[in-house]
Amino acid sequence: MLQKATALCGVLLLLVAALAVPMQQPKSTRVLCVEDDVQARAVAGLANFSAWLRRNHATGFIGEIGWPGDRDAERWSAVAEAWYAAADAVGLPVTAWAAGAWPANYPMAVYRPVAQGLRVDVAGPQARIVERHGSTPGYLRGVNLAAGSFAASDSNGGFGTGNPGRYGQDYTYETPSSYAFLAGRGVRLVRLAVNWERLQPSPFGPLDPTELARVRAALGHAQAAGLAVIIDLHNYGDYALGGGRAGALRLLRLGQFELPTTALADFWRRLSRAADNPAVIGLGLLNEPTRLAADGRAGALIWQQAAQEAVDAIRATGDRRTILVSGYVPMGPPSWGEMHPTAWIRDPAHHVAYESHAYFDHDGSGHYWMPYADELRNVTRPTPAHCQRLTPLTRQVLTA
Repeated sequence: MLQKATALCGVLLLLVAALAVPMQQPKSTRVLCVEDDVQARAVAGLANFSAWLRRNHATGFIGEIGWPGDRDAERWSAVAEAWYAAADAVGLPVTAWAAGAWPANYPMAVYRPVAQGLRVDVAGPQARIVERHGSTPGYLRGVNLAAGSFAASDSNGGFGTGNPGRYGQDYTYETPSSYAFLAGRGVRLVRLAVNWERLQPSPFGPLDPTELARVRAALGHAQAAGLAVIIDLHNYGDYALGGGRAGALRLLRLGQFELPTTALADFWRRLSRAADNPAVIGLGLLNEPTRLAADGRAGALIWQQAAQEAVDAIRATGDRRTILVSGYVPMGPPSWGEMHPTAWIRDPAHHVAYESHAYFDHDGSGHYWMPYADELRNVTRPTPAHCQRLTPLTRQVLTA
């Protein structure tokens, strides 16, 4: 009888102890309702991206989100506010487009110089939304630093390995005071744009020591300001060979004989070793892989092979940092999954995040050509529901 009583007391003690420890509840789904069809399109797009991530047990990252601060600024800001609220509910890391040495008339500058120059020291109208939806212990938030990609092949027809642009005039990297200013505004993560042709003037060749020293100096400035960095290879899949004194310019496309997919892997094998600053927490394989050796599904398959080879090359160096993998076009949240129905990267470190870019205009280009009233009329029918159910992701690799 005494033994049974003792056993019963033991069971009761275990039950009391169990009740004293709160059970972890699953993260709750949130329903977010918006005011108009453009807002609904933006939030539904993010819901589509996050649903793909959940189905594939994957993690994600929004590498770019931008909206104009001039024409219809109040209405676009309302879209951005709704979109960021959705990103908060899902728990996604985000870097807004963009900060840097933008001219005063650039409508999407979150932070820029107060006057023409290189020092970033004034906030644009987008900053209040970016700052209101900042980093948390579960995810990092910040901005793009784009000046390292200025005057490249997407905007300069004469650009190439033989005509890389003049540092400090055509392109630059941000100053130490710029990083300190961003940190003071609550920015915790920067996506730092670099250019393939400038860093590696010949496919499979060594990295340019002068350009590499500039990038390493920028990483040092970010580290001194306490900022985490994602290195963004801000190219599109083509490579501008020649130009200037190097002779005729030729555009090579990733997947061609002269620029095989292994060329990207070679670049990242070299840069992952050279970019050893502890501020670097992520490596973005390719900004927007849209100009490949083939289009459509064939292009998507080229990109999937190139991305896997680059991941393998990085991991072969012993580098275990997060790798950001963009999708083949269309890669915006509303269209995510069209070209990549399932996640494809095999990473032994399990530190890959799939990267999408979010712009709110009808074609997702970020050009914002149409007035907002026309955007409302151009929302695809049937229009997305104005209330979306958003479920938090259970895992994230870009955390504070």
